Amino acid sequence: MHLLVLYAVGGTGSIIVRPWRMGLVDATIYSLHVQPAHPIGFVRQLLVNFLGPALAAVPLAVLLAYVRESAVRIALAANVGILIFYAVIEAADLWLESVYDIDLPILTTPEFNYGVPALVILAAVYIAFRQSTDVHVATG
Repeated sequence: MHLLVLYAVGGTGSIIVRPWRMGLVDATIYSLHVQPAHPIGFVRQLLVNFLGPALAAVPLAVLLAYVRESAVRIALAANVGILIFYAVIEAADLWLESVYDIDLPILTTPEFNYGVPALVILAAVYIAFRQSTDVHVATG
């Protein structure tokens, strides 16, 4: 969705595979990243950073409004939450660095970018498992 938003705001670019050095262990992982062909300016980059994940969350949020199955709702809610998390941290990182000259390196570490969503997924699995194994005993 980032690439779609990039083109929508008048930019051009491509999807690249970017090595991402881990901070806690001596390892590199790879991620997909939208790379503008030319600088697009602060406002348009902010739109790309925020709207990329935010717009990806919209169809899942619409489905969430209509789905009634508990496990599916939990999975959809987790995905929407993760996409909103990415929208916020990507926009916040650009905003803080560009406007206030504040660098928060944690926002761009793989451990944070993948760790928080992994915790959300684990919580969703736990909640779904708890709901599916709850036993209700009728008395009387």
